[in-house]
Amino acid sequence: MLFMKMAQARENRKDNKGFSLVELIIVIAIMVALVAMLAPQFVKYVQKSRDAVVSDAAENVFSMVKSEAALNNIAIASSATVTIKCSNNNGPISITQSGITFPDNGEYKTSGWAGFVNDCGIDLRKDTKSDKVFTITITSNSSTGGYLFSMAES
Repeated sequence: MLFMKMAQARENRKDNKGFSLVELIIVIAIMVALVAMLAPQFVKYVQKSRDAVVSDAAENVFSMVKSEAALNNIAIASSATVTIKCSNNNGPISITQSGITFPDNGEYKTSGWAGFVNDCGIDLRKDTKSDKVFTITITSNSSTGGYLFSMAES
């Protein structure tokens, strides 16, 4: 009796050969609809993470400039600027500055700007693909003898 049920079950399985073509097409259509809905969100997420790399670099440089100016490891002219952006919107981060010098007795006397950027923890070799540009402006404050720092995104 048991063998007869097993033989009958084998015969029933032979008739059921899998999914029909209509069922497969429906599943594929559902998957295409899901991908069509999620793809724009994924692209936004990737761009947001690329922009965050530049934003983080700008924040690191901003805080480092402020702390090194307070420690007198860098000398700032009456006005100075630092620009943080991606090279041609498709490459590594570039950080340029004007008005900042490194005193002979300071921490960066031998390494200069490259050493300063390295201490900020920024990898200048990594491609970023972001169109964000940050400008740090430093002006001397004659009333207090200190500096005014500002950072703007453009």
